[in-house]
Parts: sequence; C-alpha cells; structure tokens
Amino acid sequence: MKKKCIRVAAAAALPAVAVGAAAPLAQAAEVQRQQAAGAVVEESLRPTAADVRDLVARMRKDGADPALVAEFERYAERLENPDAHQRIKRALGMGTIVRKLVVAGLRHGGVWAGKIIGKVSKKSGAFISRNGNKIADAIEDVEGWSETALTVAMVRAGIPTDVAHDIARAIMLVAL
Repeated sequence: MKKKCIRVAAAAALPAVAVGAAAPLAQAAEVQRQQAAGAVVEESLRPTAADVRDLVARMRKDGADPALVAEFERYAERLENPDAHQRIKRALGMGTIVRKLVVAGLRHGGVWAGKIIGKVSKKSGAFISRNGNKIADAIEDVEGWSETALTVAMVRAGIPTDVAHDIARAIMLVAL
C-alpha cells in the first residue's frame, strides 16, 4: 500500500515539476519573441532616407509644394548622416516632420506608404489605396495626434469607423 501511494505521489508530482520548470522557460521564450517582433515593427516603420527620397521623387512628379519637397530632402540628408546635423537647430521637431511625411505618403504613395498599408487589415489597406487623399485631408489639421483623435477626424470625414480605427493605429505605429 505504501509503494502504491509513493507511485501516485510521484506520478502527480512529475507533471507539476515539468510544468513548473517549463512555465518559466516558455514565458521567457514568449517575452523574447515579443521583444523581437516589437523591434522588427519599430525598425521597419521608421522612415529611412531611401523611403523619404522615394516620396520626394513621387511628390516632384505630382507637382507638390517645392518648399515641402526641400524640407523632406533636408530630412533625408539628416537620416543619412545624423552626426553631421547634430548641432543644427531644427525649426521643426521630429514629430512634426514625421506627421508631414505620413500625410504626404498617404497623398503620393510610395514605398513607405506601402509599409503603412501593410500594417493594417486587408480591407483598410484597400481603402487607403483608393482614398489616400481623403484620409490625408482628414488628418492633416489634427492638432494632437493620438489614435482616438485621428479616428474621430477620419470618421467625421466619412471614413467607416472600423477602417478609421485600423488606419489610426497604423499611423500611430509610424508616428511614434
């Protein structure tokens, strides 16, 4: 009888030990996977100098404002060589230039706009492709960019709520 109790106790303890040892390992692996995925998203959505230059080329082709094109060119130079521009006093903050890039990207398309579209649902991505100017018009004058503020501005402009929410979330991934 005593041996049977020991076997039952051992059989019950074995899964507990296995789960107890496996749980921290699984949790650590999950945290590491999430950090890696977060780093990939963050890196892939930041505009690179090549992304900005592609947008500049599209803007020139579409006849966009030359002053804005020149501003984006200066920004691309800063991205290529950040140390050389470290001491230059900037009139616009990083957030302002990224906001302008997002609006211009929605208006003129390009590689970077494709990255934004790739982060939203298929339905929202198709909507962006067809209505980029409408979305850009809706968000261009929003003061404090937040997911809620962008969503509200787009809904007021006639964009479906679910699509507006997806697009706002993708824009905030880019703008931060």
